[in-house]
Amino acid sequence: MSKKVAQNDSRLLGLKSHDCHVIMQRLLPVGCRSLVTKNIWSTIVELCTFFKQLCTSTVNVSDMVEAQKQLVLILCKLERIFPPAFFDIMIHLVLHLPEEAILGGPVHMRWMYPFERYLKRLKDYVRNAAKPEGSIAEGYVIDEALTFCSRYFDDVETRFNRPDMNDDGMHPTRQLSVFESQCKPLGKQSYVELDNNDRDKAEFYILNNFPELEPYLNEHKQELHVRLREGCLNINEVHRTEFAGWFFEKIYAMHRMQAPEVTTELLSLSSKTNMVVSSYPACIVNGVRFVTHDRDVRLRTQNSGVSWFKCDSKHMVTENNITSIDINGEAYKDDQFILASQAKQVFYVADPSRGPNWYVVQHVKHRSIWDITDDGLSDIDLLQHNSSSNFTLFVDLGNLQEINLLRRDQDVIPIVQPVTNASRPKSTQMKKQMRRMTLIRKKMMMIVMRSCLIYSNIPEIYFGIEFIVLYACIISFLYYVIYYDLSSLKIYFEYYI
Repeated sequence: MSKKVAQNDSRLLGLKSHDCHVIMQRLLPVGCRSLVTKNIWSTIVELCTFFKQLCTSTVNVSDMVEAQKQLVLILCKLERIFPPAFFDIMIHLVLHLPEEAILGGPVHMRWMYPFERYLKRLKDYVRNAAKPEGSIAEGYVIDEALTFCSRYFDDVETRFNRPDMNDDGMHPTRQLSVFESQCKPLGKQSYVELDNNDRDKAEFYILNNFPELEPYLNEHKQELHVRLREGCLNINEVHRTEFAGWFFEKIYAMHRMQAPEVTTELLSLSSKTNMVVSSYPACIVNGVRFVTHDRDVRLRTQNSGVSWFKCDSKHMVTENNITSIDINGEAYKDDQFILASQAKQVFYVADPSRGPNWYVVQHVKHRSIWDITDDGLSDIDLLQHNSSSNFTLFVDLGNLQEINLLRRDQDVIPIVQPVTNASRPKSTQMKKQMRRMTLIRKKMMMIVMRSCLIYSNIPEIYFGIEFIVLYACIISFLYYVIYYDLSSLKIYFEYYI
């Protein structure tokens, strides 16, 4: 997108259909909020939200039925903003998109973007510009032959059995989920020595974020409530600092008593960690590649940084399905540890309507990554906004119902019922019949002129037959002229006299 922006005259050049699709769903709702009034940008954002809801990977029928009702209100609001020339047949077709999604299923199974990408691939086959069709045919035949042969090579790495670039591999099966590594490190391994403070924070975060240890966490909190006086405000802080040591003593006491629930993994988890940890410049988590900030400095695209933000009303605002955050409201600055499985990739777009420190959170859906649960267990949400129910399409009418839809810059024109033939004035009937008589006169004159031309071209032997034809035409012409002239005079005298 950045290559298509002309900075000198502030224009977008060479946009494709997919580029317009991205602008409408991602950039237009954010950018228009600082340029026009709220009643205008809210209507545009509502229309963009519908298209974002329509293009999700999972489309619910109830959402499309509700969206079809809301689209009527959106178009009514658009009629109050744009001129009538804006509303062509393409604007009207928006009303039929929800019904088409109900009948045909998700849009991404039917749109043209995969075919356009494939056409780009066929154009790359062209090696001889003078014979593009032959080059495409030859390249297609070669690709089909290689594909056919690749299907029979099981022990050879081909594009069909090659793992994805961001494949994090198979996760080992463990009794405790903490030891099921869901992160694939990349790059050269280095070692970093932690101090006691950072190690204690990392240990407590690991112990506090696994459901298998929930009974031990609750038991330690109950002991703190009994030991400390009621209403003590430092119970959570004491729980944070003392839980790791209490958990170590608890598990080893149960191990000496040979308790069956104490396994090798639980005993290892209760032990103190090493002060030296491994560090990598990149890793793959849930099919997404994350890198460090030092590696991102040399790249145009940025994919680094883990941040916690305060989710209060002062630092986060959600309006029309657009979430804006204040980057100055960063939380947990002294405790930046998270689990690898909790990392989600989002992008931030500057929000000009709120100030320089406000950014809009843009969730992304990665291609070839699906949120599939195994054995009925709740899997990690790999996809963001993968269902139409994640968007609430609500049309804010505001004071639209209270506005008198009457133009003040023009004179009031009363709307009357259409006039039927029975109630039409006599003057209108006379004008209509006079126009009909004028048309008949013109037709009869053309017949006479054609008859004269025929007479001049027919030989003398056929003079008698041609004279009879010309005589019949002249008599018919005079009959129509006299009849309709008398009828017109009759209507004229009845109306005016």
